[in-house]
Amino acid sequence: MTLGPKIAPPPELVWTQLQTDAETVRRYAELTADFNPIHLDPEFAKGTPFGVPIVHGTLGLNLVIESIERTFGTLPAGVSIEVRFSRPVPVGSIIRAGGSLRDPTTGTYEIFVETHDGQRALEGACVIGVPD
Repeated sequence: MTLGPKIAPPPELVWTQLQTDAETVRRYAELTADFNPIHLDPEFAKGTPFGVPIVHGTLGLNLVIESIERTFGTLPAGVSIEVRFSRPVPVGSIIRAGGSLRDPTTGTYEIFVETHDGQRALEGACVIGVPD
C-alpha cells in the first residue's frame, strides 16, 4: 500500500552537541544505574589507563539517537543501529553526534560521535528504512 510519493532520506542527520561535565555524567549514571567508578570517581580513574573519568559510551549513543529523532521528528519504527566505541571521551569534553547518508535506497547512514577536535569516539551505521 502506498500512501504518497516516496520521500528521499535527507543527506545528513541533524547535528547534536553536548558539553559533558561531572554533573551530567552523574545524572546519566543515576538514569542508567551504571555507577562504574571509571565514570564518576577521579581518584579511581587516576589508576586506570585513561587517568581521568570518562563519559559512558552509551551517553554518546543516546546523542546519536537524539540526532536521528531531530532529523525525522521521532525515532522511526524499525530503525536498526550498529556501533563500535572507538575511543574513550574524558568527562569535560564537548561531543557531537551526526551522520551522513551512505545508501539512499535502504536509508543507511554512517553515524558517529566525535570530540570537538574531530576524533571519533563512536562509529557505526543505522538503517532508517525508506517508505515505499
